[in-house]
Amino acid sequence: MPVQVFLGGACGTTSWRADVAIPLLRDAGVTFYNPQLADGEWTPAHQYAEMEARSAADVWLFVVNEATCGVASVAECAYRIGESGKLALALTDLPENAVLHGRTLAPREIDDINRGRVFLRAMAEKHGVEVFATVADATAFAIHLARQAASELSLDKLAAVLRRVSVPGYSFIPEAIAGHLSVRISKAECNHQSGAREPMLGRRWLIERQATPDEVVRTLLKAALTWEEHELRERFRFDDRLIFDPHFELPADGVSSHS
Repeated sequence: MPVQVFLGGACGTTSWRADVAIPLLRDAGVTFYNPQLADGEWTPAHQYAEMEARSAADVWLFVVNEATCGVASVAECAYRIGESGKLALALTDLPENAVLHGRTLAPREIDDINRGRVFLRAMAEKHGVEVFATVADATAFAIHLARQAASELSLDKLAAVLRRVSVPGYSFIPEAIAGHLSVRISKAECNHQSGAREPMLGRRWLIERQATPDEVVRTLLKAALTWEEHELRERFRFDDRLIFDPHFELPADGVSSHS
């Protein structure tokens, strides 16, 4: 079963998950996936389980702080922002004379690492994603986002509505692209140029995350009616002329020049 929150970011020997995030999530009744493992426990199989959990989670809670280089985490967060996914981010820079894994980092290393965080912070600001300084604040926001997601339409919920709709000859295809939901119609139609019957795919119809099931159904009806109108226009003729323009006007005398 998909979890609500994926706990990403600094792992290793960090304790922010066990000390702060997990107790708060449990108190709020929010489910989570914790990818952190003890030394020696990780296997290649864990990589795929983590990828599936991250992909399915409603919210990503990421902590990028002084306990990690966080290069991969910065990239993951940038990806999440780019796809308009729900992200709760705690982000702090490395201090001067930062020590990681028992080694004092050189000033140039610290500058390089912090430059990535400056970029991530700027990207988050540009896309309206709030950035927090503490794990507790980011976790509280993750809880808020998880509750928000529970009341919103997801791809699975949209697909469930589509399965209840029946229109002979039509197929409705749910899609999620860059965090946005949409539906496309597929239907076999006659190719008016070749005469062959071919599967056709219609345009995307945007479905808001806040849409109710009845609003989804109304959009599907509108999509089907629009499809049928388009097909009718393709077949409509006047004096054997294709009249696709709804504002077509007859000759002034009302009689075809072909008569």
